[in-house]
Amino acid sequence: MQMQWKILEPDPKTVQKLRSELNCHCVTAKVLANRRICSGEQARDFIHPSFEQLPRPLEMTDMQKAVDRICLALTRKEKILIIGDYDADGVTSTALLVTFLKESGADVRHHLPSRKIEGYGFHTQQVMQLGVSQKIGLIITADCGVAGHEAVQAANRFGIDVIITDHHNIEAQLPDALAVINPKRPNHPEVLKGLAGVGVAFYLIIGLRTALRDIGWWTNRKEPNLKKFCDLVAVGTIADLVPLNGVNRVLTKAGLDQINRSARIGIQVALTASGIRQKMITSDDIAFRLAPRINAAGRIAHPQTAFDLLMSTDKAKADQMAQTLNSLNSRRQIIEGRIFDQVIQRIERQPDLLERKTILMAGADWHEGVLGIVAAKIAARFYKPALILSTRNGTAKGSGRSIAQLDLFAALHQCRRLLEKYGGHRQAAGLTLRSEKITELRESFENVVSGLLPQDVQPEISIECELRLDDITAQLLDELESLEPYGQGNPSPVFMARNIRVTNARMLGAKHRKMSLCQADQQSPPISAIHFNVDQGAENVFFFEQMAFRLQWNRYKGTKQVQLVPEAF
Repeated sequence: MQMQWKILEPDPKTVQKLRSELNCHCVTAKVLANRRICSGEQARDFIHPSFEQLPRPLEMTDMQKAVDRICLALTRKEKILIIGDYDADGVTSTALLVTFLKESGADVRHHLPSRKIEGYGFHTQQVMQLGVSQKIGLIITADCGVAGHEAVQAANRFGIDVIITDHHNIEAQLPDALAVINPKRPNHPEVLKGLAGVGVAFYLIIGLRTALRDIGWWTNRKEPNLKKFCDLVAVGTIADLVPLNGVNRVLTKAGLDQINRSARIGIQVALTASGIRQKMITSDDIAFRLAPRINAAGRIAHPQTAFDLLMSTDKAKADQMAQTLNSLNSRRQIIEGRIFDQVIQRIERQPDLLERKTILMAGADWHEGVLGIVAAKIAARFYKPALILSTRNGTAKGSGRSIAQLDLFAALHQCRRLLEKYGGHRQAAGLTLRSEKITELRESFENVVSGLLPQDVQPEISIECELRLDDITAQLLDELESLEPYGQGNPSPVFMARNIRVTNARMLGAKHRKMSLCQADQQSPPISAIHFNVDQGAENVFFFEQMAFRLQWNRYKGTKQVQLVPEAF
């Protein structure tokens, strides 16, 4: 599909002001201005985020109720149960709460659901089988619970208080819990609305540590250093694809610093097992290496393996668990590939499907754990919102992924009469319905999306500025690196150059092409480039009229080299 190139045009006066106040490369000033950073002071806060920039926890509704109730549970020595979710955000949220509460002297245990048996969310069955039978006094949810009305009612009937920590979109009514901590609640500070589930859990322990300090709890105990928990926050936040700006940037930056200084054994072992060695860990390493392995446990088997790895203090056992996650991730890739191929084959047999605004595919007994990834790939390939469903015993369950211009949760909300359950975010959602309603949902979803999207929707790539290869310097790469972590809300900068000649090219393995690039009248040496995932059978091209690319340091055995990464031509 044709991609639209949008060249950003920052205000020249702002660029000059930033360049003067920061003494930085003009390209760096343009990148900052494109992120609506208008002064040296704002830029320094962006480059050096700190905990002092965080809003106070008590600004979140019900936070005071939650910390007071947990303090009471600690003083009474009540049993506390953490109920989490099976994805990386839920697993890290659970690990964070369990670790902090244990260090606080709590009698705490946890439960992570099986995706296949229990499915997503806080359920009555969990209250009855775990809460009641184990005489739990307090349940705290992690990355779930905002739709758990029946489970909260069951807990209330048996005198079990519930504190919900969640970040998913809220339906019309909240559960009747003791406290519901969710940044999506009305009248919350706008800067907190993008928190991941693990970010909400972290805010709870910030408030709890202060409350415990006020009652003298730490007099005879070591008060935990909250920065050591930020590695878990960074992993869950990056994995959940929430915006990496504002509060999330502060927490993720602190977490990556923690990982690069003294990663907990489980994270270090998992990164090494994924093939990363002797390099500075970035948000890309978490997103593309670590997070898929943590998620693979919940997708293919059970999330407990990932939880145990994050909590492990024994390197030998952690090594074994990391290899297990590698195997599960490989299985996930195979299963996902098979379903993706089946979807593509159906589309090839019925090309008229691509005349629609949306894609909805269902298959009998497709593995539910990989449907979100398949939906994401289909949405990206055809640039259409995609719903991928698995049918079994008269029920269809699945996941959807959206495109930039569409709020998927809002679209599903308009189709709610056909759904038994649904939930999620703007870009990703899960849903359940009766199998016989799939055809009706296909038409309803198509009609809703057609009313929400403009007639001609195309993918777009944002270009920070045009950049001659001569102007690529070590200073520029160092400054761009200081703007990390990159991700949603703070994308890795993409530049463009014209009339590029390939002076040398060779394949690295079966998929990647290593090149040397230059322009006419270039005074500096050719720039090294690596083009990832080259189409099989594509002809070698030795001249590009224009190229969109990212820049990075290629670090290897203690050395580093400027490297250009093509994104589009």
